[in-house]
Amino acid sequence: MPDNNITIVIPARMASSRYPGKPLIEIMGLPLIEHVRRRALLAKESHLVVVATCDESIKAAVEQAGGKAVMTKDTHERCTDRIEEAMEKLPGDIVVMVQGDEPLLMPGAISAVVAPLLADETLPIVNLLSPLESMDDHANPNIVKAVCNLKGEVIFFTRSSIPFYREQIKVPVYRQTGIMAFRKEALNKFSALPETSLERAESVDMLRAIEHSMRIAGVVVDYVTIGVDRPSDVALIESAINNDPVQNGLFKSIT
Repeated sequence: MPDNNITIVIPARMASSRYPGKPLIEIMGLPLIEHVRRRALLAKESHLVVVATCDESIKAAVEQAGGKAVMTKDTHERCTDRIEEAMEKLPGDIVVMVQGDEPLLMPGAISAVVAPLLADETLPIVNLLSPLESMDDHANPNIVKAVCNLKGEVIFFTRSSIPFYREQIKVPVYRQTGIMAFRKEALNKFSALPETSLERAESVDMLRAIEHSMRIAGVVVDYVTIGVDRPSDVALIESAINNDPVQNGLFKSIT
């Protein structure tokens, strides 16, 4: 197995269109960004965990808690571009991006997205995928859906319901999570590529990679990931931490 330095970068900004200021909202006494950062530190592959932000308030909160943060420009539309800028200042052969609104992050998810890159030196990108729970999920434009080929490589992402069911058969369709991994050179290549029409139409940056023929391996986990998109999601997160023994144990290990 190659000896790779792995850096986990967590993008976060205060100006969320759906939930402004959410990185610093408190969930059970801890800022959202700190839930994510501290859980990322539990992954056995976490050589370095850094928050990438354009907000001094986020940087200050992370550093006050003993973490590391780097400042980036406030003009990035895509998280991947923020990560690429952060990596100009950071070491690492493999870069894991963990969205800053994933307070229920399972440390094993980081292991899952890193493993294919360690096993295949030609693979550039890995995305973590999770199950869709209902037909409402299929129809929800806030959930990015993914479909894979028979080798497990993602062939399309979309916010639309997919596929069109002319015949009602079981089709594996997944939810794109906020966790993905890149080889450093693949991240640099991706960020240098021009935006594509599908990417802009769907507002899904990984479509840029697909349109430019970059391979994306899909790693499917058997649990549903829950992010914080709206204020009402906080109660769902707190309920999961209080009532799920695994989540409760992880919470206790970071506080």
